[in-house]
Amino acid sequence: MNRAWLAAAAAATILAAALTAAASHDDDEILAKRMRFIESGASLLLKTSVTEAFDAEAYDKLDTGLEAVVVIRIAVYREDQSTPIAYQLLRRRLVRDMWDDIYLVGFDGPGGRAEAEFETRAEALTALTELDRVPIAALADIALEAHYFVGIVVELNPVSAEPMAEMRRWLTQRASSAGTLTSDSSFFGSFVSVFVNPKFDEADRIVRIRSQPFYRPRR
Repeated sequence: MNRAWLAAAAAATILAAALTAAASHDDDEILAKRMRFIESGASLLLKTSVTEAFDAEAYDKLDTGLEAVVVIRIAVYREDQSTPIAYQLLRRRLVRDMWDDIYLVGFDGPGGRAEAEFETRAEALTALTELDRVPIAALADIALEAHYFVGIVVELNPVSAEPMAEMRRWLTQRASSAGTLTSDSSFFGSFVSVFVNPKFDEADRIVRIRSQPFYRPRR
């Protein structure tokens, strides 16, 4: 059997499972999800995905030619503290070029601004929702043997103008070399509000995700 066909079939199966899970998700819930954390240079990197932000209806809309915007807020918490020790912000957008029949995905984040083209909707969704080695904190801020967790809030097509304006300002003038926000940013307060308040409703869909606890061992 053709390996490419098998890979495509496996990807379709995974996508279908993700969309089914998203459809059954209650917006009031905080999803528990296992994530991968990587130490690289002076930074802590995160590897996970946020496909849960898309149910089948939102996925189908990606074919309409209307722009889809995903704002991903990532906060790192020490388990015995209520204030994040680091914060990351990503903005991604997708639109289908109906003329050329391709999907255009734009990325704004710690790596700057980039764009990419994809031939299929499934590939575009993966690019839109995958977090692959995203820097989320400076290792110097992660105490050895202390326990931490990551909270993520994903907003699909947010409509609030003020946070979007601050987000654009920060994306053009990042607060540090690691690309994480400082504690004086109002995004800290807005993150807490969105993460703990299930009635916050300024987007087509809001998904809250919490990682498993993690720590840096002594070596």
